[in-house]
Amino acid sequence: MVRVALLQLQLQKNPAQAMEHVVKLLKTAGAADSNIVCLPEQWFPKPITYFEKEFGQIIDTAKEHKMTIIAGAFLERVGENMHISCPVIASDGKILGRQLKIHPYGEEKKAVKAGNKVEIFDSGTFKFGIAVCHDVVFPEVSRALTRKGADMLFFPSRIRNEGIEPWQMYVQVRALENRVPAAAPNACSKAFGGKSIMVDFDYDKRTNIATPKQALASVNEQILMMDLDLEHARKIRKLRFDDIRSDLYNSL
Repeated sequence: MVRVALLQLQLQKNPAQAMEHVVKLLKTAGAADSNIVCLPEQWFPKPITYFEKEFGQIIDTAKEHKMTIIAGAFLERVGENMHISCPVIASDGKILGRQLKIHPYGEEKKAVKAGNKVEIFDSGTFKFGIAVCHDVVFPEVSRALTRKGADMLFFPSRIRNEGIEPWQMYVQVRALENRVPAAAPNACSKAFGGKSIMVDFDYDKRTNIATPKQALASVNEQILMMDLDLEHARKIRKLRFDDIRSDLYNSL
């Protein structure tokens, strides 16, 4: 079993206060024996230039509680370009890598360069992929991550109130069509509606029907947790992927 935690964060304008508050919540998640925790998109209110230095407290927390931390997604200068970047911190404090947002949304297109690669991260006991916010809209991203070996998908997001219902539907469908557990944390404020979601499955072996089993957050700040049996998901995913007609759509 893997214990997954999502931080549904109240957005703050002050970077130091935002960092202090997040570290406190991460320690709470760590004390509850979470194996992996994911933060939402754009929770940190300024661009990042030196991640290891600026996020040193979060890196220390990952080491202290021996948990993998998906640091959320935010503006970060990577090389010569500004991206919406989602760094991943291993349980020993090392940086496993970054998933860059592939589909910037709206005005983001003018401010950042799009990512052009789907990454797989290895926690040591399971592999996972990340699709940042608007990337969930495109089924090709989740399918590519799953076919590359992801045991779970994370969708760090910042979704306005008006978009919560379709966003939750996208997360459920991405999980169901790939038979892969999915977790999507959202920010919460007056404009952004919370209601983070995690999706696992109930499975009827007789009929080979998998039914989404959800954990849902409220509109307020909270830590959402769920224990997942990833080996169970691997077995039912293999049944689904054995039926894929790669001869018809081998580009996916």
